[in-house]
Amino acid sequence: MRALALALCAALAACGVHRRPTDPLPMAAAPTESAPVLVDQSTVPVSAALEAPEPEPAPVAALPSAAPKTLPAPAPLKPRVWGRVAITTAIVSPSQLIGPRVAYSPEYKPLPVFPEKLVFEMSWGLLSVGEATLGVDKIVMFNGRPAYHLVSEARSNSFCDTFYVVRDLNESWLDARTLTSLGYSKKVREGKFFRDEWVLYDRDAGTFVNRRVNKDGSFNVRVGTIPAQVQDILSSIYFVRAQPLPDGTELKVHVNTPDNWPLAIKVMKRERLKVPAGKFPSVIVEPMMIREGIFVQKGKRLRLWFSDDPQKRMLMMKAEVFFGNVTAALREML
Repeated sequence: MRALALALCAALAACGVHRRPTDPLPMAAAPTESAPVLVDQSTVPVSAALEAPEPEPAPVAALPSAAPKTLPAPAPLKPRVWGRVAITTAIVSPSQLIGPRVAYSPEYKPLPVFPEKLVFEMSWGLLSVGEATLGVDKIVMFNGRPAYHLVSEARSNSFCDTFYVVRDLNESWLDARTLTSLGYSKKVREGKFFRDEWVLYDRDAGTFVNRRVNKDGSFNVRVGTIPAQVQDILSSIYFVRAQPLPDGTELKVHVNTPDNWPLAIKVMKRERLKVPAGKFPSVIVEPMMIREGIFVQKGKRLRLWFSDDPQKRMLMMKAEVFFGNVTAALREML
């Protein structure tokens, strides 16, 4: 059922690929790995963003003839500074770069819908196999830049769990000013397959850092270069939705996963579509992928249906796999 999971995660950026021959050999996990040195940024959680006042000194018994002692005033609260840091191999988690939530600003490039959560029914042929979600829930500071927080999840149902369990979580941080990716994280649990991986992009330096952790705790670290405007798989969906989609056009997107490769999105045609959420006018687009394990493998086909309106919500995804079709059909818009 691995092909089922690959297709289920296709349009929702949750498919995983095994180690490439060019990847460095795994390194043993370092349980005592030192924390990175960050500039203008601590590594405490957001909930501890303010420093606590100094504790009061222990009480001292007053002499009979002495005047009452006055305790020192508590130290003033010091706000945390969320600055930009260098993207280096010293970083061990994207959470170190996530700052507080911020309000929407007219200076940001708008998404077609914000906030948004889409819920999909997943089926393999006539069988229901699970549920997937796709959404953008907030804007946060990410390494000193405001970013849309994109989230997708895929979860197999109890029937599918009996022979193939899928629990996938994917996150992406999309620069609110440029609609380019600042980084992504994925946690893949598909049958016996396990993968924790993240990639961070330094657009100013034109580089990326990738860390991949295996089930046994070993990990690989990669560094490399990126184009000036780069997307990950999840952010590319929102980037495409923010573009005009006239018939017959083709969009070109530079994608890093963490290899760099071109993605072509062809606008095929328009039709009226019925899904569990209702009937909608739709536009069909077809991504042309070239990397194994990303959307489509070995000549198989993927089609996406977006609503033919300013929102361009994803209505349906249909992927051809080795033994049939896997379909994600929109059930709810929250």
